[in-house]
Amino acid sequence: MTADIEFTPETLDILKKERQTHPIPLVRRRLEALWLKSRGLPNNKIALLVGIYERTLRDYFQLYQQSGVEGLKNLYFCFG
Repeated sequence: MTADIEFTPETLDILKKERQTHPIPLVRRRLEALWLKSRGLPNNKIALLVGIYERTLRDYFQLYQQSGVEGLKNLYFCFG
């Protein structure tokens, strides 16, 4: 599923800027992972650089494919 990720020029602009400036660290990490993917890095390198497991990286990719950049910015908390 993640092999077919495509990035529009508009998306690349958002990733480039907000991966360093977004106020929420989790969102910055998600955007950074996608930015690195757009640069052609392999998943194992991206996971290492971002400091996450490859499974988490695949979750980020799936979230992006389902909901775009805005999906990466949404945070869902479960209190139970």
